[in-house]
Amino acid sequence: MRFRWSGAVAYDADTAARRLSDYFGVIGYEERAPAHWAHGSRWRAVATLSPRQLPITVEAKLQPWGMQTLVDVTYELTRAPRALSEQDADLIVAELRGLTEYLQHGTADFETMQQLERAATRKARRALFNTLGAIVLLSIPLAALLSRLSLPPALASVLGGVLGGLGASYLFWWFVRRK
Repeated sequence: MRFRWSGAVAYDADTAARRLSDYFGVIGYEERAPAHWAHGSRWRAVATLSPRQLPITVEAKLQPWGMQTLVDVTYELTRAPRALSEQDADLIVAELRGLTEYLQHGTADFETMQQLERAATRKARRALFNTLGAIVLLSIPLAALLSRLSLPPALASVLGGVLGGLGASYLFWWFVRRK
């Protein structure tokens, strides 16, 4: 998934590059190369459930244009290791809006971004705990049903694992999407 912002700023390319570096450093991105930043990884996104740990790369292209600089920024969200929630998307949009503000005026509302991240993390954790609780409640009737079918133990275990995994995936997705 890609997001793109293009615009012009009323200063030189060196100042634009410095502002981009400062902005992405403040919101948790690491500079990988000149005008390339990244944060997160698949494993950290799953382990922490934080949208700031989703694997996102950013590339900026700067082009002097008279007394201005043309800035083209591309966010690329590689395949997410978990379902994106509305709060995850809100944080990404807030980062893009903050980037525009920071480039234009030198300030951004970093506190709001922190609040969005905390809210998204809380919601994902709540969804995970609700899913685990539902799995415990559903596994007992499922085990009783499979034992009554007189299936071979190996087949019953595989069938129970597949049904439990599918149910857990659906429940987590449902709890994350729920308002």
